[in-house]
Amino acid sequence: MTCPRSASTLRWCSPRTARTRPSQRCGVPLPADDRRGEALRIALVGIGSAATRAHLPALRDAEASGAVQLVGVCDPDGARREAVIAAHPNTAGFADNDAMLEATAPHLLVIATPPSAHLGEMAAAAERGVHVLCEKPLGLSDADVAALRALAREHPELALATVHQYRFATPWRWMARAAAGAVDGGEPFSLHADVERPGTDPLSAGGWRADPEHEGGILGDHAVHYLALFALLDPGCAVVACHREGPGGREVASVEVRIGSAGTGRIEVSYAGSRRANVIRLERRAQCLQMDWADATLTVVHDGMPSRPRTAVSLSDRAVVNALYAPMYDELIAHLRDRSWRMQTTAHTLGVAALLADAIRLAR
Repeated sequence: MTCPRSASTLRWCSPRTARTRPSQRCGVPLPADDRRGEALRIALVGIGSAATRAHLPALRDAEASGAVQLVGVCDPDGARREAVIAAHPNTAGFADNDAMLEATAPHLLVIATPPSAHLGEMAAAAERGVHVLCEKPLGLSDADVAALRALAREHPELALATVHQYRFATPWRWMARAAAGAVDGGEPFSLHADVERPGTDPLSAGGWRADPEHEGGILGDHAVHYLALFALLDPGCAVVACHREGPGGREVASVEVRIGSAGTGRIEVSYAGSRRANVIRLERRAQCLQMDWADATLTVVHDGMPSRPRTAVSLSDRAVVNALYAPMYDELIAHLRDRSWRMQTTAHTLGVAALLADAIRLAR
């Protein structure tokens, strides 16, 4: 059997347009293109595990290059604030996010609070003309999605970005290029993601991962990453089924997604496992292609001929996942001035939030 080949590229989601009210005035304009030496002013709310393990190390590197300035951090825990200020002497500490936004006038607010607080922090930033980078998950309910869409309509000049860093992993980029060819060609294909964990993250500073009713649980912790990846391949992808069972902290869930005209995606996630493991499998039958990314190994079978397994980064390795924040920030810093990029980013945030809300609703 001869398998046809097709060239394809990894696609970003398409911009969406909406009728909007006139833009509100930004408190501090972004550095103009002809003043590239001016640093991007960033404030951070929430100094838990995501901030200390991922955001702050990435921001520290960006500060060293002169690209950004961390102007403020906010957390109700004074000891956490002081620890950050000790490492960032030019940063001010606050116990209240509104006070921080007023005092520091940032260009960008990074939100690393528990999920149920995300919308309020985003609205506070948007009302002051401040761009947002928010930790996942967003979209815990249909009402949350409606509120996000309203924010985007009312503040079309702002980027409302979400932390979905898995797309920067090189093995995913390889798989995505192959999958995009199937989407473009209307070919049948399947993507299967399997995540196993022996409980929630033991280093997490909060307990939101074990609270599925109010904070999203395993769907908002792990499944949303793969919903975000599927949405990159097809912004119009749709959740068609979702099942979740087990108590908080020991949940098991599965999500089925339609991708393109003939593709299927399945996400299986478990907090009831015995190990940390991540597996993504792509099968593109018309191209006689199968790709397996199992932890730190990538294997390709083409025309029935398996390749030699390649060493790859592993999404079950917390250090790898944290390191992916650096290219995420590099992209944001490079493109935040670009209106088209901001529109695409906000559209992706809204699309993924809607997918998660659909999954949570179907799982009930």
